Amino acid sequence: MKRAVAYVSDIILGRTGEVIKRSGQAELIVQYAADNGIEIVRWFEDEMYNEDVLARPGIQALLSFNQPYDIVLCERVWALSRSMAVLEPFFRELDQRGAAFESATTMWDCVSQRCRHRSRPGAPRARPERPVRAYGEPARRIARPARMHFAHVIKHS
Repeated sequence: MKRAVAYVSDIILGRTGEVIKRSGQAELIVQYAADNGIEIVRWFEDEMYNEDVLARPGIQALLSFNQPYDIVLCERVWALSRSMAVLEPFFRELDQRGAAFESATTMWDCVSQRCRHRSRPGAPRARPERPVRAYGEPARRIARPARMHFAHVIKHS
């Protein structure tokens, strides 16, 4: 069974000012841990959201926690930040400790998806299709048709 420490922080949604409470996050983390065979060995929290992740008292306590754990669980990465540049120092600290990061809820924003791929390296990644050409080969142009054919689309009455 994997061992985890859990972290919650009030999440303030920018445009509406709505708050995702720590208690609601904790419920989702507990359910996620139960569904995935994860034992939560300690909880950490911060009352207020602060973009300087490493300066938060709850994060400092989490990073100084000396008991063994495999994963840091959050309900969503937004409890930490919505910016990968802000998250990278935190992830480097976790890497030094040999701990992974997982979210109980994955949103579809870029940061959440990058964190999902970071925590599950084997997950398939969508890659844009790009034309391949040899080095130095000029880009190919597609000739414009002499006439457009839309007759099949138009209904005559």
